[in-house]
Amino acid sequence: MVPALGWGGAQVFCIELCNELVKNPDYDVTLVSLYDHTPKHLPLDLLDKKIKFITLGKRQGPDLKIFSRVYHLLEKLKPDVVHTHLHSGYYCFRAYLKIKNHLFKKVHTIHNLAKRDSPWHGRMAYKYFFNKKIIHPVTISEEVFKSAVKEYGIIITTLINNGSIPVRSSFAINEVAELINKLKKNTDTKVLLNIARISKQKNQQLLIECMRTLGKEGENVIALIIGDYAPDDEKLYRQLNQNKPPNVYFIGRIKNVGDYYLNADAFLLSSIFEGLPISLLEALSAGVIPVCTPVGGVKNIVNKDIGFLSADVSYESYLAALKAYLKTASPELEVIKQNGKELYKKEFSIESCAAEYDALYHS
Repeated sequence: MVPALGWGGAQVFCIELCNELVKNPDYDVTLVSLYDHTPKHLPLDLLDKKIKFITLGKRQGPDLKIFSRVYHLLEKLKPDVVHTHLHSGYYCFRAYLKIKNHLFKKVHTIHNLAKRDSPWHGRMAYKYFFNKKIIHPVTISEEVFKSAVKEYGIIITTLINNGSIPVRSSFAINEVAELINKLKKNTDTKVLLNIARISKQKNQQLLIECMRTLGKEGENVIALIIGDYAPDDEKLYRQLNQNKPPNVYFIGRIKNVGDYYLNADAFLLSSIFEGLPISLLEALSAGVIPVCTPVGGVKNIVNKDIGFLSADVSYESYLAALKAYLKTASPELEVIKQNGKELYKKEFSIESCAAEYDALYHS
């Protein structure tokens, strides 16, 4: 269950996890969205056709009716497992307390550092349900695990690394290559990729400031920013777009993101906080070298053998990480790319992730 299938990493993860679980003939998978689906959400053709998709028509803002709708849906479906993500978990509380006629596993994934994942009143409610062992909490990285233990106590015991499907090309990959080549100064231009919604959290301002400096210093490099923005962030997007240097391009929201990974040299993540970004895992699968700020689960993955990590989230530190990447010789970069691919296969595939959730569901 998710609030809505927006263009975020947690939502992409939910779709990919559902698609992997439904491959098991013993699974009957239903994906529930509290809000109705709109053209601005992730396209439904990403979902396996065997998956049932249900929407509950939640209104924007407070909507007390949604508690009843969730309750009646669970009474009707009589699931063996309910797995919630993001703030959809809040709307199951009443149903969890009220349903007595059948038992089922209740799982909630914490997708971000605990204090960032829920407001204070949400954390108070989760603490009750976790401590009463009504809901089994799952964390997605070492840093998220530590933050959850600090917030909720020793009841937090489960860490399942996020997983993703490997990046794949689409029929449009040649068109994307042609588009990027037109943006490049020449064949030696390095292509850096930021895949994230436009927001203060994702901190594209830092990326833009560093790219401005690199441009002034004559570095042969461009950055492509791929992602949409929420209505509340439209002003931020316009400010960033108006003030960007000529070596930064806003591509917007696209469906064939894999084609851009496969035409990029490095992946940029300049966030001020994170859980474990799916975009980082996708970059590793494509052999795109990450240059990241040390936030959330990112610092559990990116080291000198996997990519380039800034010391903090400051301009000076992130610029230094970018320069370290640009100064690294090609043979060494090829080794780093291969290391990233091998790490992805070993620890962050959707197959290994789904297998761990399957074991949890049956525990």
